[in-house]
Amino acid sequence: MQMSIAVEEFAKKLKGKEGLAVSAFSQALKALPIIIAENGGFDSAELIQNLKSQILAGKSNVGLDMNKGAIGDMKEIGVLVNSYPILY
Repeated sequence: MQMSIAVEEFAKKLKGKEGLAVSAFSQALKALPIIIAENGGFDSAELIQNLKSQILAGKSNVGLDMNKGAIGDMKEIGVLVNSYPILY
């Protein structure tokens, strides 16, 4: 979801077909957590909106806690991601 938000912000800076293509890629990235939530049998619309709002509020470690069907802190859950600088 964080990648989707970042790509969508980048797409807003582009014009024409390039902007549309980047925006479509953002939507494809957003589909991944939606599919994961739906396959887990959870309310994907609510989970994804809650996830997006927490990310936009500045919480960088949030993600889908598929054990509880809620938003959780990925560090606390034990889901770790290597941190690499984002290059624009």
